[in-house]
Amino acid sequence: MEKQEQGGEKVLNQKGRENNKREGLTKTVVVLVAVMIVFAASGVVGAQEKAAGSAEVISLNVTQMNLQDVLRLIAEKANLNIIVSKEVSGVVSVRLKNVNLWDALGAILETNDFSYREEKGIIRVVKLQEILKEQRPMLTRVIPLKHATAEDMKKASQHLLSDSGTMEVDVRSNTLVITDASENIENVRLLVAKLDTGIPVFNLMGILFTADRPLAMINSQILGVGETIGDFTVSEIGEDSVTVRRGDETVILRLTEEGRAGER
Repeated sequence: MEKQEQGGEKVLNQKGRENNKREGLTKTVVVLVAVMIVFAASGVVGAQEKAAGSAEVISLNVTQMNLQDVLRLIAEKANLNIIVSKEVSGVVSVRLKNVNLWDALGAILETNDFSYREEKGIIRVVKLQEILKEQRPMLTRVIPLKHATAEDMKKASQHLLSDSGTMEVDVRSNTLVITDASENIENVRLLVAKLDTGIPVFNLMGILFTADRPLAMINSQILGVGETIGDFTVSEIGEDSVTVRRGDETVILRLTEEGRAGER
């Protein structure tokens, strides 16, 4: 009986050594692919427990791993519902030890300019810039106009607003009412200051020198010296500029290389 017990003990020891070898081989493979993920918590919990202050901890060692693969691995192990769009891409190299799951997820995404938003137990991966825009305070400012109409100025400046910004026109007071982040409102204000001068917008499209006289094309009109556009008169046509005057006001229009033509 004792022999059998000793023999039995020997067999168990052999199996133990074989198991140890297998385990060692597995660990070696894990190190070679440089991916190790361990969840140390009393139980794996879902995204719905985040708000309750989950104590879930993650250790992660990743080298040059596709971002979407990392997210799928975390989603599977932590029982999370993660939505990843096609635009989410990148490569992750990170070593984390005993880090809160949500802190780790945020750090992994931010290294590739992404973040996440939780909506009813679903983790949606979005561009980091979207989150930053949402976090910026929205302000409302009123910009009065002196010469241009508010409707025309809205058409000229509305493109400077963010997706969540708004611009309303108050016709009675000829003002713009803008709600957006402060930097976007400031961009609109600067454009208004540049355009709301009472001087028409002139587009010098070309200058032509002929044997008789020079001609300029302004706002699709061909004009010579002494001719008028609106209440401005062309007073001088140079090689690359045209001067127009209205009383004491003088406006010099500059020509780009593309607008030059004609003979000398």
